[in-house]
Amino acid sequence: MMPEIFTWKNCVADVYTYRYGPIAKDFLSLVVNPSLDALDAQVKHWQESDDPVSGFIISDLNELIYKTRMAFCLSIQSLWEQQIRTYLAGCQQELGINPFPVSNRRGASSVQAVYWGDELNAVFEKLRSISLPSFASFESLDLLMLVGNVCRHGDGSSSARLWGVRSDLWPMYHDPDNTFLHSTLADHPPPVQSMQIPREMLEDFVDKICLFWEDTNYIYEESIERKHPSLEARLVVRRAERAQGVRYKGFTTPVSTAPEG
Repeated sequence: MMPEIFTWKNCVADVYTYRYGPIAKDFLSLVVNPSLDALDAQVKHWQESDDPVSGFIISDLNELIYKTRMAFCLSIQSLWEQQIRTYLAGCQQELGINPFPVSNRRGASSVQAVYWGDELNAVFEKLRSISLPSFASFESLDLLMLVGNVCRHGDGSSSARLWGVRSDLWPMYHDPDNTFLHSTLADHPPPVQSMQIPREMLEDFVDKICLFWEDTNYIYEESIERKHPSLEARLVVRRAERAQGVRYKGFTTPVSTAPEG
């Protein structure tokens, strides 16, 4: 468990992240939701229509919704990945720390080249002295990267991994009580074309991006050596909220509530 109050050496890169969360939130509210709402409205219109071609149009719309959600998932993944890599590159430049090598893989010698997972986790910990998986948002962000890879590459090793942890994304094949079905699909998971990304998942991904940057902002404020009285007063409130698990985010264990997953 991380200490209740964690601090690090602040960087200019920490200041630049102040818009990262709001940008993700704006993308969801101004781009993703209106687009999906418009498609849902079209489906509702044709469901209520007596036009004999309505069934064909609904089928086409459902396919478009499927592709649109995948595209938005990729966009959210790209947004998050650009943010975290830009942040770490800024920290590395300012701190003058060489966090490499992080693996024996050829080319794993820059923030932009390391793979998501163990490599990037090692870079983060060397630069910020805290484990990236220690953040409560990490589990969802790790899932975001996996789902994004499946959307990008289709059937393959990533889709097999995703089937293993989130078979519910394949509602046509998801039956927890059907052990025969799961054993049959263990080595050959369902096709990606059958995967369905719920809107709630896209919203959760954006929420966890915001959650992560709120956490780093909290650490930044705790790490300011000479705090203004107004900042210290605000931190007293934030510490109490975190101790009680209110809008819990981060790297300490809440008293009475489990971390958001």
